[in-house]
Amino acid sequence: MPAILLNGTSSAGKTSIAKAIQKLSPEPFIRIALDDFTEMFRWDAIENAEMRRACHKHSIASLHQSMRLLLSGPFPGVIDHVFEQDSWYVDCLAALADHPVLVVGVRCPLEVVQHREVSRGDRRIGLAAYQLPIVHENRSYDLEVDTSTRSPEECAAEILAAYQVKAAAAAVAAADPLNMLQR
Repeated sequence: MPAILLNGTSSAGKTSIAKAIQKLSPEPFIRIALDDFTEMFRWDAIENAEMRRACHKHSIASLHQSMRLLLSGPFPGVIDHVFEQDSWYVDCLAALADHPVLVVGVRCPLEVVQHREVSRGDRRIGLAAYQLPIVHENRSYDLEVDTSTRSPEECAAEILAAYQVKAAAAAVAAADPLNMLQR
């Protein structure tokens, strides 16, 4: 099934957009979120830095394997990710290689994400500032949205419109086994 892949810093608004996509779309979307995989560990109990890295690496690998499995079913997915490393981006796209994917950059100025980190109270302060210079570096997007100027619903509506175009094109291509349309 097709997928929407959201990439942005912590507190950029990815989860709010993903939930708005689920709310606005006439078809049911599976929400697949990095946070759900990293929260499988009790991080405060893992004091060894090497073990923390191993757990985090396992979380990322599990997310990517699960995306492939979940999207093999009858429902499209919206994926909430943070590409802190180039390898995560490459591995994620490889896991999605058999699916049409709309890749979306979710952007938000530093001052806004910092304010959100503090006001939410459940975020590691400084995480977005750490992530901002790296999550969008060397990434290719089909679409970018700025959550500082638009609501999650407005961003979701724009994303869904672009998704419909991409999904329709993929359906046409899939119905043309000899790729006659590309000649």
